[in-house]
Amino acid sequence: MIRLHNAALANSEFEDLDFSGSRFEDINLSNAAFHDINLDNLKLSAARANEAAFEHVTMNGASFTSMDMKQVRFTQIDFSGAEISQCNLDGMRINGHLVTDLLALAAKA
Repeated sequence: MIRLHNAALANSEFEDLDFSGSRFEDINLSNAAFHDINLDNLKLSAARANEAAFEHVTMNGASFTSMDMKQVRFTQIDFSGAEISQCNLDGMRINGHLVTDLLALAAKA
């Protein structure tokens, strides 16, 4: 488990890592790239992740709270049991689909 607080990791690239159970708070992940990463049970809060890209990532039980996630892209992600709350999701995409459009469809159902 890794604990990061008040870190600047903008434009970083992460590949083939296990961050399961880690705690990240008040960090800048803007434009960061995550590929083949285990983020199971990750707790991420009060962070900036504008235009970050997540591909081939597991996020089982992960929690994202009070984050700026504008233009974030998720591709081939396992979100089982994950929770995203109190986050700015403007322009956020999951498998190419705008999250705001998906939420509007869910509200109609």
